[in-house]
Amino acid sequence: MYPEIQILLVDDEEELVLSLQRILQLEGYSADYTTSPLTAIEKIKEKKYHIVLADIVMPEMDGIELLAALKAYDPLVQVIMMTGYSTMDKTVRCLEKGANDYLLKPFPDLDRVMEAVRLSEAKLRRWWESMRGNFA
Repeated sequence: MYPEIQILLVDDEEELVLSLQRILQLEGYSADYTTSPLTAIEKIKEKKYHIVLADIVMPEMDGIELLAALKAYDPLVQVIMMTGYSTMDKTVRCLEKGANDYLLKPFPDLDRVMEAVRLSEAKLRRWWESMRGNFA
């Protein structure tokens, strides 16, 4: 049996994270949110999150710094970066720091977001299955 997928949404646009939270919950996921990257770091230390969707441009700390901090704390956390201000440099830096995926805002529809979440979930489940096989 696998654990319930826990998702954390991090974006300074509260309307966006509230909308994403509702959609993810309707799809059967457990989703929390914060508008602060510093709070996100505290949350991930308090609770196991499997997938994090994080904006790149935020006050306090940018999403790439947040990505590095999340991966330093939990290397297996699946991080999906979101931005309305994409550059090739940002894309490459996110991937180098271990991002799973990179989504451009505004989203034309939520299918792309759900596809990224499901792919991250599938990756986690493959890892869990391989680890379970090692301990059988």
